[in-house]
Amino acid sequence: MELVKNAYDADADRVVVRLIGPLREGTGCLQVLDDGHGMTADTVRGTWLEVATPHRARQRRSERRGRRVLGEKGIGRFAAARLADHMLLVSRRAGEDVEVALELDWNDFRDPDKYLDEIRVGWWSRRPQAISTAGHAANIWSAAGEVPSDHGTLIELSQLTSTWTQQDAYDLRRDLSRLVSMRVPGTHQDFAIALVLEEAPAEWGELTGPVTSPAELERAPYKLIATVDSAGIADILVTVAEVEHAVKRDLGAAAPAWFPSGGSIPCGPFSMEVRVWDRDREAMTRQAGTDLTPREFGRLLDDASGVSVYRDGFRVLPFGEPGDDWLGLDKRRINNPSLRVSNNQVVGEVFITHEENPGLRDQTNREGLIEGPAYDALVGAVVDVINELEQRRFAFRRSQTKPDPEKQGTRLFEDLRITDLAAAVRERHGEDSELLALVARRESQIDENISKVKEVLARYTRLATLGRLVDDVIHQGQHAVGLIRNRIRTVDRALTQPSTQERDANLGVAVRSISTQADALATIFRRIAPFGGRRRGRPKELVLEEAIRESLSVLEHRAQKVGATITVEGPGSRVTIDPVEIQDVVVNLVDNALYWVAQAPKERRAVRVTVFKPQEGQVAITVSDTGPGVPEALRDLIFEPYFTTKPEGTGLGLAIVGELLQDYYDGDLALLDSELGGATFRATFRRRA
Repeated sequence: MELVKNAYDADADRVVVRLIGPLREGTGCLQVLDDGHGMTADTVRGTWLEVATPHRARQRRSERRGRRVLGEKGIGRFAAARLADHMLLVSRRAGEDVEVALELDWNDFRDPDKYLDEIRVGWWSRRPQAISTAGHAANIWSAAGEVPSDHGTLIELSQLTSTWTQQDAYDLRRDLSRLVSMRVPGTHQDFAIALVLEEAPAEWGELTGPVTSPAELERAPYKLIATVDSAGIADILVTVAEVEHAVKRDLGAAAPAWFPSGGSIPCGPFSMEVRVWDRDREAMTRQAGTDLTPREFGRLLDDASGVSVYRDGFRVLPFGEPGDDWLGLDKRRINNPSLRVSNNQVVGEVFITHEENPGLRDQTNREGLIEGPAYDALVGAVVDVINELEQRRFAFRRSQTKPDPEKQGTRLFEDLRITDLAAAVRERHGEDSELLALVARRESQIDENISKVKEVLARYTRLATLGRLVDDVIHQGQHAVGLIRNRIRTVDRALTQPSTQERDANLGVAVRSISTQADALATIFRRIAPFGGRRRGRPKELVLEEAIRESLSVLEHRAQKVGATITVEGPGSRVTIDPVEIQDVVVNLVDNALYWVAQAPKERRAVRVTVFKPQEGQVAITVSDTGPGVPEALRDLIFEPYFTTKPEGTGLGLAIVGELLQDYYDGDLALLDSELGGATFRATFRRRA
């Protein structure tokens, strides 16, 4: 890879990588030949043979094509020592009538008793013998089916340091095919790579030829193209089943941790392309087409899968290598397998440059980028953009399953029940009492287990909500504790002084202040106690609007950070409801609303909670916001379990709230048109209300 990059820096149009067998340790040969501008004797002696020269740092563009050069540290050429013991370099400058050659025995450099200046390197200038239209290099060009060149550089490595296998050769071709992005103007059009294998086993022959990306990897059912500017505004085009969906997103609007408020995106602007495949058996057969078997296509996808990073058109390793899941896609899929895509379903490219992304710096060993705010922002932004494709893919796959309209909505556990099966057994085998008894027991066990799972999920959603509030609770608690400590110091100092009227007055003020802050801490603990996962309590009569205001007090600091106002409106409705369940419903809906209103202009960020009675014996709560609202294409999906429009969401919040309303109050959760311009959710209680 390093030697091919050097050819690119030398303005080469073509590179041939040639392996000549037998490819066993101590034998064999590897040649890298390019048609770049070549080197003079002075360049070889003063630059190529000098370790870590600042040549590339001073000359950031190639001399003829103006390419952004890839080399920086002046050490990439020494990677050749890992491949073979002996190296011959021959180079001829374009327009020159001489070529320069040198030989290196890397074993000399491995001698621990020698200093660099003690190692002899033989080099010489001569009339062209190798780099000419009839020389040694011409044979290499011909083996690749290319026209010979009278300038360029040949590096010939012999006496291989290890034995090459067919898998090694396969990996080399794969890596070469991904080294240069086929999607960046100015790279693939004027830079071609060919691989030639000679005197190798016959079955290796399929690896010989021009190195290109497999055509099968262009025919993905789901595609995404996006550009993200320096302010974090993303223009996204998602294609699903040949239908395009254009989306414009402000990635910083929801104030993610990786995007500092009021600034530009730390990683700098970038662009990306992603292609996604389904990996179930039926889909793999369909996607393989007629040229490959599903197994062959699976192997092709395994080898190519991952999201690579390209800087100025050339790949940054190890991003996108097999097993390198730098975006954490597999972890996201474990948490939400219905919506998320895994790393082995994705072939993607992220494009950055040296000029526009200075915060993304290569590690010294060229293995990845240095971690920090810029790197975190790149990961967060790329995942956020991929979330747009995941949503459209989920919607498309959901539409293909032809769901029963009567089962749509928030019924999270409906598919787990065997009610239909039990009814069919009773109808057809009503005389088999033993079978009927078995089915009845199983139906009862399933219903009992579902009830247990519901209880666990209710506890989970409370703890998940508490987890989102931890930072706010800590902030409020630390403020109260800080004031208490300050007053205690005041009391401590006062107690060392003689008793006077002024001192006693100051003591009284300090003690009352401590008492006030202790009450504040007690209030904080009381407000978060319902999220501790306790069981459902006994319903009691209360004024619903007051209970809602009390519940929403835990979100005060969150609302302040977002810059949103929360209002509660209603006539003062007396109801008999468990206050913990009210808190489950209202806090989840308002917390969700605060996430989305952060994307509205600062002057119009608001959430309104309204209580009313649709009819006698019922009560409804609506939560309206000024956020972006729910896109029409997603309105039927937001109540589906595991579907979410949040990059790190689980897709269970609305489903669990809907289950709670249905099971305990014969109610429901609905999405309505909002008078505030965003979204409005209505929670209806029809029983015990």
